[in-house]
Amino acid sequence: MTRILSWNILHGGGRRMDGILDTIESHKPDILTLQEVRRGAHDDALVSGLQAQGFSQIHLPETKDAKENTILIAARVPFEVENFPDADGHTHILRAQFDDLTLYPLHFPQKKAQVPLFHSLLDLPVEREALLIGDLNCGIPFEDSDTKTFVNTHLFQQLLVQGWVDTWRSRHGDAREYTWVSAKRQNGFRYDHGLATPAFDARITDVHYDHDPRLSKISDHSLLVIDYE
Repeated sequence: MTRILSWNILHGGGRRMDGILDTIESHKPDILTLQEVRRGAHDDALVSGLQAQGFSQIHLPETKDAKENTILIAARVPFEVENFPDADGHTHILRAQFDDLTLYPLHFPQKKAQVPLFHSLLDLPVEREALLIGDLNCGIPFEDSDTKTFVNTHLFQQLLVQGWVDTWRSRHGDAREYTWVSAKRQNGFRYDHGLATPAFDARITDVHYDHDPRLSKISDHSLLVIDYE
């Protein structure tokens, strides 16, 4: 069994870094992708902490400044990685090639800035063993949220029409779990997704969220865990 963990750690982690590392270690993932990582004062602590946990390969893209959010991917096995072409010069999607899986760690911005990124995903082949995973900042209103607030639901749904499988929804029916909750209005949203090709979805044995890190304020997002054979 191989375990993938995806988590938005909120503005680089900062003083929450010990809690972030402890949370990751408690789940014992083989492959890890983190969103909102920053190459600032705490990235050395994050990288060294992950290395101490046995992550032998870590990729952290270069950024223009220390406050820019980016995506980290780490694994206990080798992989080849490249930045997916992004129009605005930031890293919103990575492509990581493992022996048995093409993984696309991602972190989407809000509203109109999502559109070209969704179109990049819609151009991907669906027949191979692949997984899109991360914070999409999107979903289906009243299924993945309390309110009708998603701007690009039609593009999210088009991915499903093309054959990508919402790994959590397909296993949990009409259940509602939210991975981010508005502090002001307390509206819930399922922003964090794992969308798999049918060939890879057939290998998945479990998909679940851990909400404790969000409830205990280690981050403002719950984390996503996917196990596969």
